[in-house]
Amino acid sequence: MAGVKHLMEAVRQVLLREWDPIGVADNPACFDEYDRYARTICRYLEEGVDEFKLTAYLGQVQTVGMGLSRADAERDKLVARRLMALSV
Repeated sequence: MAGVKHLMEAVRQVLLREWDPIGVADNPACFDEYDRYARTICRYLEEGVDEFKLTAYLGQVQTVGMGLSRADAERDKLVARRLMALSV
């Protein structure tokens, strides 16, 4: 259980500090803004997701889930790699 909590917190921090497509990282009231995505990412990491699927998920979250006009594919790829490194 401690490992799952640690992974969740690490994923949350990456999403806030390195991904943050809507710019909420500086607002303490929004620190949980990406938690629902973090839970899915943790599950993906536990399942051994590949970089392509994780990058696609991050892009889909932005364009479909958040309604942004486009995703930053390069940032998403870097963040996906960073997230994948957490599960090693």
